[in-house]
Amino acid sequence: MTVSRLPLALIFTASTLTGCASWLPSSFGGDDSNSNWVGEYKSQPEMGLTTLLSLKSDHSATTTYQYTNGDPSLKENGNWQAISDTQLQVKMTSHHGLNSERIYTFDPSKKQLSATEETVNGQKYHIGNNGLVLTKQD
Repeated sequence: MTVSRLPLALIFTASTLTGCASWLPSSFGGDDSNSNWVGEYKSQPEMGLTTLLSLKSDHSATTTYQYTNGDPSLKENGNWQAISDTQLQVKMTSHHGLNSERIYTFDPSKKQLSATEETVNGQKYHIGNNGLVLTKQD
């Protein structure tokens, strides 16, 4: 396959860039190894709370917390990236100005992501007794 090169000029002036990004025109094909992660994940209700995690192909992520007592749902937005064949980093950046990060481990036999701790603004917190377990929805 022959791919023509496109001229590209980037000019940055006094900017600080952070995050995770990649770009490859869809017509070029490419590595779809990250597509295994893409999808909707859901926890079992526990202590009045159900957690939903949506991982999109553009590496955006949304965590939604649904409360069984009728309180309004809470949404956090951020991004995700695979850090190994079985681990995933999810960073949320839009909840009350706090930055949070969870490292999930994937169990392919159960189609589950699990995390035992969360880092919020540099401080680590344990997530419950058994951590947070999210099952991929079909």
